Amino acid sequence: MVIRKILKEEFIKLKELFPGNEELWIKYRGQRLQQFENKEIDVYVIEEDEKFIGEITVNYISHDLLAETIPNIRVYFEAFRIDKKYQGKGLGQKLIEYTIYDLKENGFKEFTIGVEEDNEKAKYIYFKYGFTEAIDYGKGDEFDPTEYTLYLKKEK
Repeated sequence: MVIRKILKEEFIKLKELFPGNEELWIKYRGQRLQQFENKEIDVYVIEEDEKFIGEITVNYISHDLLAETIPNIRVYFEAFRIDKKYQGKGLGQKLIEYTIYDLKENGFKEFTIGVEEDNEKAKYIYFKYGFTEAIDYGKGDEFDPTEYTLYLKKEK
């Protein structure tokens, strides 16, 4: 298994992890590829046998909540997904650890993530990694319209 940042050209391989239908995927892919082009996002993946089994998108630009990002200081984690067949094996935690490490190496000190209040499993993992300060509340987009709390993690 390898954890790494993908190239824009590899984005199509994320389709297997996308929870929506074909029409929604096409729209999502178009939006994300434009964000790639504008250098607004990076996507980190866990890859096994050339198949992506986990992903987390790092957004460098705030969209819905101004608190999501601060240029060169804070990034927003979204689209955090692990293939159901691989859940419960600590891979999501490895992906978060790698992503934070890589971003810290590039000067980022603050990280935010949105989580639904009733998602206790995700909150447990995020809290474990220091995402403990609730700083805002938001509502997702057409790809995931749930309401969420935005949690902040600060590095020293």
